[in-house]
Amino acid sequence: MIRWIQDHKWLSSSLLAAFAALFLGGIDLLVQGYNGLIVTAILAAAVLFAPTIPALSILFTVAGTITELLLGLSPVSGGLSAAIAVFLSAAFVSRVWYSISLAVTIAVGVAIAWVNSFALPFGKTLYGIALNNELARTSAFVLLASVVVAGNILFWLLGRLAITYEVFVGTEFDRALSAETQAKLSLEVAEQNERFEIARDINELIIQKVTAVISQAEGGAYAAKADVNSALRSLERVGLSARAAHAELRRLFDMLNKTHSVSAAPPGIDELQDLVITYREFGYSVSLSHEGARFDISEGAALAIYRIVFDALENVKKHCVVGASVSIDFSWVSDGMQVLIKDNGVEAKRRTEVSIDDLQSGYTAEDDVRALVETIQGAGLTAMRERAALYGGSIEATRVPGVGFTVSAIFPHLRALAGIK
Repeated sequence: MIRWIQDHKWLSSSLLAAFAALFLGGIDLLVQGYNGLIVTAILAAAVLFAPTIPALSILFTVAGTITELLLGLSPVSGGLSAAIAVFLSAAFVSRVWYSISLAVTIAVGVAIAWVNSFALPFGKTLYGIALNNELARTSAFVLLASVVVAGNILFWLLGRLAITYEVFVGTEFDRALSAETQAKLSLEVAEQNERFEIARDINELIIQKVTAVISQAEGGAYAAKADVNSALRSLERVGLSARAAHAELRRLFDMLNKTHSVSAAPPGIDELQDLVITYREFGYSVSLSHEGARFDISEGAALAIYRIVFDALENVKKHCVVGASVSIDFSWVSDGMQVLIKDNGVEAKRRTEVSIDDLQSGYTAEDDVRALVETIQGAGLTAMRERAALYGGSIEATRVPGVGFTVSAIFPHLRALAGIK
């Protein structure tokens, strides 16, 4: 679910905002009239912008609170919208913003609790609690403030837990696939051990056969000096022993060659999903997608594409902070294919280093100029270009100012050069 929300932030936040406005707003409409519905609508807007524009979400939270106080309403059920906004902020925005969101939401909630406890005249009731004396007011304030603080912290913790579980731990599918891969590796190791035992037995047999050949050849050399006929018989025995040794060697070769073809098959595009899971375990949010009708390609081309993606991910691990997002997008057309590997390493690093004093800072005009004119070079990129050139492809590496790095591998005639008919 978190992965879907992460990929569809506007859609998911719109659905949650609609839920808050309709369901919670309906409750407030029944309990407190249209004024309660107005407050709930404002707080629902905080939910809409929480995962994308946190500053605007916080502004709507404060605005909804002020409206509630001006209208003299009791705490509305729409206040749950503020907690939902805290959940989304904790999951999807930077540390500075989700900390501010939590602090502001708790502060305005406590303010509402104080106004509804101490600002009301004696004799008023608050959800069944009669405020007849200072003790009753204090009790009401402590109760409301405790609910506000505990509720918002709970939603904040749920948001952090959800995103941490998704990005750093992985889904149930990820762990199941990892367990399956581990089981396959264990089986292959067991099979290899059995094959080594067989190879050891065949090797001993071959040594015996070759020793017999040597002995018979030496005996035949001495016998040839005394009797030519005995030399011919010795040569026949040597030939038989040599053919037997050759047959055992052929069996050993066939077995070892079969082992190689089964256990050491080169990785291809299908194995990229395992690589994605590995990098999620490293702490990166990696996604893999295919668009268009995929066609079969040769093992060599699949291996070249795999290594291009692998080297690009290695570059991400080397230069980007943990927590950066990476997308691997394949686009298949009738004759060719393109793969884009995009990361937001610059943006992710800035989020970890930004302070309240420079929240609005970003990339500069110099960064734009550099991205336009800079030619990116390196041993890794050179190797990528050489691999791509084997199948008529090209590699383009660019910086995206303020965001990160993009590697584009284009194979316009891949079907003709490496397609399997």
